Amino acid sequence: MIRHLFKLIWNRKKSNFLLITEIFFCFLVLFGVLSLVFYNVRNYTKPLGFEHENVWLLTMQTATDSAALNHQNQEQVLQRVRSFPEVEYAALTSSNAPFSFSQMNNVFSAGSVKGIQADVYEVQDDFKDVLQLQLSQGRWFGVQDNASNHEPIVINRAMQQKLFGQEDALGKLIQVNDTTNFQVVGVTDYFRAGSEYAAEEPACFTRINFEKNPTYFWNELLIRVKPGTGIDFEEKMVKELAGIGKGWTLEVSTLEKMRQNKAKLTMIPMIALGLVCGFLILNVALGLFGVLWYNISRRNSEIGLRRALGAASGQIYRQFIGEVLVLATFGLLLGVVFAVQFPLLHVFQVEPEVYVTALLCAVVLIYLLTTACALYPSRQAAIIQPATALHEE
Repeated sequence: MIRHLFKLIWNRKKSNFLLITEIFFCFLVLFGVLSLVFYNVRNYTKPLGFEHENVWLLTMQTATDSAALNHQNQEQVLQRVRSFPEVEYAALTSSNAPFSFSQMNNVFSAGSVKGIQADVYEVQDDFKDVLQLQLSQGRWFGVQDNASNHEPIVINRAMQQKLFGQEDALGKLIQVNDTTNFQVVGVTDYFRAGSEYAAEEPACFTRINFEKNPTYFWNELLIRVKPGTGIDFEEKMVKELAGIGKGWTLEVSTLEKMRQNKAKLTMIPMIALGLVCGFLILNVALGLFGVLWYNISRRNSEIGLRRALGAASGQIYRQFIGEVLVLATFGLLLGVVFAVQFPLLHVFQVEPEVYVTALLCAVVLIYLLTTACALYPSRQAAIIQPATALHEE
């Protein structure tokens, strides 16, 4: 039966060419959208590696070009912020704070492994307490690093695997250039500061040391406030800090609001692609339904003759369902051959599991769609009476 259906559809390949092509493109679009969805969902389920609730970001823009004066005022601002009873911890950071639209990276080497690119976060010692970071190995920065021969660095597990594989990274040196070496003092499992939908990328934290950079100005300050602290304290804090940094531009935002803004950038493309995919699937469904209806009306004599020769209505029903499934199989075979190249070639550096899951789901959905489209026309064919069909002929 199955062999007969394949032969039947193959002999009609010219008349079914457009339908097979529609199924082929429908599968590819569905595969692409599902890959994007599964990729983002997979990332979303992974830990961020830090706690962003009740954390504010204070951005400071100076009004003068005097580096020494700006640095002096910055120290006063930091001391004043830490003195507020509503503040638990505060730490200066580079401009690529979590969920910001800024990025800093550098190229690192260790031993025979060269040229690993990683995100770099310059942070103060209290940064760990501000974001509630959890280290799986080693320790965070501290005053004991003031006299170290090498600059301390904390890396995440993705960077450890890139540079050292399964080896222990603690105490090992990481080279940036011919004159600068970092010594690994700690490892954290996760740190995905870009977005909750972002993949885990190599990242590291370097220490802000006022003694070694007496005139440098870091323009962002992360503040962990006590739960329930609201806008009244924000206004009070900004007013007092404006008195220290004369003419400075101060802006306060919450990491939660920044997280929502970054999430929209991921959700909007997914929604747009989902709408396009839905429209295409609807067109394919209507096309399938119409073609089946037309074919059945043209094959009334064939159906009537088969019924007159003793074929049961169930056999007619299963034949048309089988023809549609075989038709879908021809379109899917072309699509699968194309889609399977993505996991084999590691396109976009996405895990093969994402592509394989999307491929299987797309195949199942296409079969369900074609089956649903064939149910009603096949039922209409199954209830045709032999006398009626032969009379019309």
